[in-house]
Amino acid sequence: MSCPNCKCNKSKASNIDPEEYQELKEYFQDEIIDFKIIDYINDNNEHSSYVEVEFEDYIVELENINTSNLTLDTVIDTIIKNNLK
Repeated sequence: MSCPNCKCNKSKASNIDPEEYQELKEYFQDEIIDFKIIDYINDNNEHSSYVEVEFEDYIVELENINTSNLTLDTVIDTIIKNNLK
């Protein structure tokens, strides 16, 4: 059993330096061209959605993101958080 206060159990995203986080956020604000919510019917015939984020040379799909009241800041926060895990 691991220690709940152990450093290895903490998310890297919560340990990111605020200055570095701000630099990443500014970078993504400049690089993201557009983002949109894509609705579809999944294999179980249920409604699902994901966010498609368009950069100049590629597209990133974000799943498991709350699409109600979606903003650019939310998209950027999700990208940073998911890539620092």
